[in-house]
Amino acid sequence: MKATQLALIGLASIPVLTFSPVKAAAPVCGRACLEGAMEAYLGAMTAHDPSAAPLSPRIKYTENQTITAPGTGLWKSIEQIGTYRILASDPRNAQIAFMGNARTTTGWTMLAIRLRVQDGRITEAEAIAPGAAASSGTFDLSAGAGKLTTARPAFSTALTPAERRDRSQLIQAADLHYEGIERGNGDIVPFGDDCIKVENGVQLIRNPNFHSPGVSPSGKPAPNFTAMSCRDQFNTHIWDTDTITDRRYPVVDEERGIVVAFAMYNQYVKGPCAIVVDYGPICPAQPVKPYTLVMAEAFKVKAGLIGEVESIFTPLPTLMQRGVW
Repeated sequence: MKATQLALIGLASIPVLTFSPVKAAAPVCGRACLEGAMEAYLGAMTAHDPSAAPLSPRIKYTENQTITAPGTGLWKSIEQIGTYRILASDPRNAQIAFMGNARTTTGWTMLAIRLRVQDGRITEAEAIAPGAAASSGTFDLSAGAGKLTTARPAFSTALTPAERRDRSQLIQAADLHYEGIERGNGDIVPFGDDCIKVENGVQLIRNPNFHSPGVSPSGKPAPNFTAMSCRDQFNTHIWDTDTITDRRYPVVDEERGIVVAFAMYNQYVKGPCAIVVDYGPICPAQPVKPYTLVMAEAFKVKAGLIGEVESIFTPLPTLMQRGVW
């Protein structure tokens, strides 16, 4: 037998490998894509029509840490999305966050929405809405949402290359904010000198016109904590009674330097009163049992420093230190 024939016989004994066509990776949903999904989602909510948004059949949807279905809850009550809007887009993580005001059947409220978009469909939606009466149990901020018109321009402004920080540094800055609350130490938080914080539509930093509700058991006048800077307020130890659990950072907009955090803020779990530096105890006007705020917060980090914080939260019926995400 010739050598060529032997070679062919050998080849015949080798199994033939077949390859399936490689499935092309889904295109990245960039800023325009994510913002389009959010606009469609908000439009569908105001129309009370889930079919008007590209929702996945297997979407996971929560309102104030309760699993529910699109078409219920806020989908029935929201009538208008206001002009106060903050958007943070994270193409790398396929997520986008909206924070703003909305008019419902019972009045104006703040509203935070987080979406995950995969293969052109919204697979996750998370909503936080305080409702018309946005009281946290000790703070009544219900008048804030209806007065807002335009969000602060810092949240829509892209950073220069020199001002940007990488993803891990942005998340670290936001997490140090929570560490500063728990430790009563504003010096560990990278606050900018002009840091401003707005909570449920009300400015609670450098705002002497809004008076903190805490009181002294002795009856002496309490410091006005909301008139202070971000750093000075933390350093009074006014928040030493609280803990922040279940911290998540699902949306990081590196271009604009925005981190959107979701957390469970647990008030008075360490004690009924704070011991304020150089002052003494500060307590709620009436005894308050420990309770949880479900919270979304947007941190604007420029050149490594926190300059703007936007917070939206609502109290839960009971203490709930872990959420459903």
